[in-house]
Amino acid sequence: MSETDEFEYERDLTRDQIADHLEDFAESLRGTGELEFEVGPETVVVNPPETVEFELEIEDEPESGGVERSIEFELEWMRTDDEEPLQIQSTTEE
Repeated sequence: MSETDEFEYERDLTRDQIADHLEDFAESLRGTGELEFEVGPETVVVNPPETVEFELEIEDEPESGGVERSIEFELEWMRTDDEEPLQIQSTTEE
């Protein structure tokens, strides 16, 4: 896996389903251990430090047929030498 690989999740969900994801994330973030993200057959684990950069972006972007409004939350930190590169684990058997 290269240094720029990413794990991306994009689905249409209800507001309640999104709130469930955010509540699970918040509970994990309040802990001191790793954060595990599981979507379908894939899982990725990260271990952010105690302090990270937090970014909130809200924007309107013109699209064909209208204006797309988005809200993005982003957490950023420098990966330490003892932290493994991003690895996406698949739970499906081939």
